[in-house]
Amino acid sequence: MNKKLLFIALFLAFFTQITYAQWALGDIAFTGYQGDNSGNPGGEEDEFTFVLLRDVVAGEQISFTENGWLAAGGFRTGENTCTLEFTAPLNCGTQISIARLPFVAIEDDGGMSAGILTGSGLNFATGGDQIFAYDPANTPSAGNESGFIAAIHMNGGWDPDATSSTTSAQPAIFASNPNTSIAIDPEVDNAVYNCTDLEDDDVNVLRAAIHDPANWNTNNSTPFDQPACGAISCTTLSSEVFGTNDPKSFVVFPNPSNGNFTIKNPGIPLQSVIVSDLNGRTLKTYEFGGIRQSKDIQLNLGTGVYFVQMNSDTTTVTEKVVIK
Repeated sequence: MNKKLLFIALFLAFFTQITYAQWALGDIAFTGYQGDNSGNPGGEEDEFTFVLLRDVVAGEQISFTENGWLAAGGFRTGENTCTLEFTAPLNCGTQISIARLPFVAIEDDGGMSAGILTGSGLNFATGGDQIFAYDPANTPSAGNESGFIAAIHMNGGWDPDATSSTTSAQPAIFASNPNTSIAIDPEVDNAVYNCTDLEDDDVNVLRAAIHDPANWNTNNSTPFDQPACGAISCTTLSSEVFGTNDPKSFVVFPNPSNGNFTIKNPGIPLQSVIVSDLNGRTLKTYEFGGIRQSKDIQLNLGTGVYFVQMNSDTTTVTEKVVIK
């Protein structure tokens, strides 16, 4: 391979690596599990389902573990972990089921494979268990919970500590963001989110509804079909809105940052900026009265992912920003 071709290959490889979106807290939600394998001693029935709450692209990866979370931080060891690599783009609202035996990941739309699984299928204890979803490029550890995406606890309320395979403490990031995890209480072997009556497709409404235990069906002896319903109607901001390179649009830079951002203004009168969290709660509002120049802002928010909505009289642009 000559130097020119080598440079092109390295260039393409570099930009392929950085095109994947960064997983954020609340980007998926668990919608079901079955741990009652009384009729299948080999554990064939162990299965769980989750719904995408944003679009994904081929090559993105997400990990799942049944290891409990220690009160001091970090995962307890000894149980199973698996990683799913998506092999095709999938839309927000797609539900995916991962079975232990056979070890497969199936999307709800036509029963197609959702991607490549590595690791081991999760094996749920009938006395209770838990599942954590996290970014495998940012595995949560003591002092760093930023890689968490979602969680479900099937053992009743969260435990003081992870002292066995059926117990887990609640990571602080979930305690402070209630619409990103759920605890099924009391303990039950099989449960599914009842999505039949939900008509609102706003992702924040979906996230809140899915994490309300009152919206779940449970059964301690008979497993439910996984998923309990097909694709969920789901609208979210498109990838063109996040980090758009359109010179006629507002852009937040740098992203990620330490919280100091510049809003690059192409000359459109900037009226206001609204900053919200992943649950849609407004955290800060800035009024600028129609300025046409770029503007520096300091968010003074903790590490995490936020939405910055920039408004003119005729244009609204929202960017997903990351504070490290």
